[in-house]
Amino acid sequence: MDRLSIVWEWHDGSYDRAQFTRQPSGWRVTGRHGDTRYMIGLDNGFTCQSLEVTSDAAGLTLNRTSAGWFETNTGLVPNSAKAVDLDLGWTAVTNTFPIKRLMQKAQDESTFDVLMISGPDLGMRVVEQTYKRWEDGWVYANVSSGFTADLTVDKSGLVTDYPGLCSRKDLS
Repeated sequence: MDRLSIVWEWHDGSYDRAQFTRQPSGWRVTGRHGDTRYMIGLDNGFTCQSLEVTSDAAGLTLNRTSAGWFETNTGLVPNSAKAVDLDLGWTAVTNTFPIKRLMQKAQDESTFDVLMISGPDLGMRVVEQTYKRWEDGWVYANVSSGFTADLTVDKSGLVTDYPGLCSRKDLS
């Protein structure tokens, strides 16, 4: 797979469109949900390396460094040194990255720090999340808030159903 396009329909009637494109150093994921556009850079192991987001309300550019996530306008994001992933609250695509890493390692469960970004203001906070394999997918838990969801995924680890939020649409 060098290119893959995905669409999720959200229960509020909106759509999230994402495209994975193979790059020499990993993957580029571009997407759009409403007026919010994003581009995520991933290494070959599906670890987040960069993010650019623009919306009518705000813009954000982040790069992962050994010290944590660096935001171009404000500097180092506090407490982000161990945050290996980004969680964009308006798309299911970011759930795919930790799932794919766990599948590659044949690992059934992991807990880690994540830099969560909310919309439309693009506020950032570090949270603890857990992914645990179950028969049809993965149980996702935001340990910091207590939120959980049973995510259904395809054989590649891409979310097909996020109960209460969105479902993937068939593009064929």
